[in-house]
Amino acid sequence: MISFSLGELATFGNYILKGQDLVIDAVSTDSRKCKNALFVALKGEKFDGHDYIEKAIEGGAVAVVSSKVLPESITDRVSIVLCDDTLKALGYCGYLVRRKSKARIASLTGSCGKTTVKELTHAILSICGNCMCTQGNFNNDVGVPLTLLSLTKDTKYAVIEQGASHLFDIAHTCEFVKANTAIINNVGGAHLEGFGSYDGVYRGKSQIIDDVLSRGGRAAVPSDSKYFERWKSEYASAFRKGSLVSFGTHEFDFVQYSNVKESLSGIEFDLRSPLNDYKIKMNVLGAHNASNAAAATTLALMTGASEAALKAGLESASSMQGRLCAHDFKKMTVIDDAYNASFNACMSAIDTLSLYKGHRVFIFGDMGELGNAAVELHEKLGEHAASKVDETLCVGPLSENTSRCAGVSGKHFNCHSDLVQYARDLLDKYPYVSFLVKGSHSMHMDTISKELIALGELL
Repeated sequence: MISFSLGELATFGNYILKGQDLVIDAVSTDSRKCKNALFVALKGEKFDGHDYIEKAIEGGAVAVVSSKVLPESITDRVSIVLCDDTLKALGYCGYLVRRKSKARIASLTGSCGKTTVKELTHAILSICGNCMCTQGNFNNDVGVPLTLLSLTKDTKYAVIEQGASHLFDIAHTCEFVKANTAIINNVGGAHLEGFGSYDGVYRGKSQIIDDVLSRGGRAAVPSDSKYFERWKSEYASAFRKGSLVSFGTHEFDFVQYSNVKESLSGIEFDLRSPLNDYKIKMNVLGAHNASNAAAATTLALMTGASEAALKAGLESASSMQGRLCAHDFKKMTVIDDAYNASFNACMSAIDTLSLYKGHRVFIFGDMGELGNAAVELHEKLGEHAASKVDETLCVGPLSENTSRCAGVSGKHFNCHSDLVQYARDLLDKYPYVSFLVKGSHSMHMDTISKELIALGELL
């Protein structure tokens, strides 16, 4: 982390500093992990970090950010930064580090595929220099500042994932990221409940373009999106100047992909960048990952990657846990895609499962935060599954619509254990079964993946 002082934080946020003006080398929101760190007492719906300030000090915290006036028993022991909002103060901590960094910052958002694009972009840029990226799902108003706090003086590139579930979430995290380049991977049916509509998703995601372009940076959007003509109209000047470009399947794209071939061993496709043409072979499942690769190539090139790094970076990638990660066994294959679920990602997952041998079984848990579109999208998923795979096994109230629309191949279960037992019985009925497990993170479908993988290891 690049150091900053408590005085800098107090001045930037117009806060009150009580105690010594210390130089801060570490920031933590976890009272159990704050030795020699500044402890930021966040307050959530089910917890209040202020209740753990004493524990944080006992654990070695050297200073505290608080939105509550604290007793002398605390203020006499450590320095205090008194603020109106500790979440905003955490963001300012991230920004203080970010503004001292000389790294080129690449940011990205989208309705699905963000993490894959992030990892692919990181793989390319890491060949070009010291590169860090968002870890796990640290892509919200807490995770983004914590990611920025990982910047060091040696960081040359950083890839920051910015998630959103409401209209102004992106605009908020952009205040801290101040990216040099940005990309929207796609705009689809995710978090519709929070955004209010598809138009809300479009406007929310487009805030990342507004931010980067306002500071003279470059951005990119997908030409295969149904919103591309709208982007071309609303950002006509940026397209003319070349500060806004596109990626996709068209000849006019800054980066174009074509001739995608999908198999059980991965994908192959042609990739055209501004200077060269490439034959790419990636050890990842899903034809849709060709688009993700084009997005990552675009973002990496705008951020400063060399052409020489593109092919090596993309082809070094492999499937991540919980994201179309195949486990092959004697009598079965388990494709673990249980990390999360959006409508577009589920449709692509079903297409991938359709390529597998044996009795093909789509195991599905509800997609969350879809608002008024929830029933319709779950029904469409069932219809698609019925045309592509042999059985669709569902759990969760919304997925009843999926199993119903899957017809005779659809079955609904009241709990995970009943579904797993039925899946186990299929192994006695068919010589080979291919399972794909998918669902929103809140549905804990990973527990089903783990049980089936453990079973496969025993057979």
